[in-house]
Amino acid sequence: MHASNSTCLHTQTERASTRISALLKASDGTPLGVRMGMANDWGSVTGFTYTLNFVKNEGELQKSDERIELPDSSVLFIERKALWVGEGGLLGSTVDIDEKMNIIITPKEPKEPA
Repeated sequence: MHASNSTCLHTQTERASTRISALLKASDGTPLGVRMGMANDWGSVTGFTYTLNFVKNEGELQKSDERIELPDSSVLFIERKALWVGEGGLLGSTVDIDEKMNIIITPKEPKEPA
């Protein structure tokens, strides 16, 4: 799964991709994709709670959103601040979604001192 600039900023599991695709197929209308955002309420292991919302038109996107094409041509947009918010950001992490549509973030492994 690659971002628009061909660099992989994070990964999502196959299960997450399948669940996002199922959400899009079950939605009313034809959304452009799903946008992953972030709330600062300290609800997860990364220190943030992440959200998923349908993107129904181009006007709902931020210029800085990262666009990721999923295997079945579905699209995941990621709010820029969710990628880059220090140690709690998605940069380098793995995103999964469970059966109850809970977003599960596995943070990047800290670098070992040289």
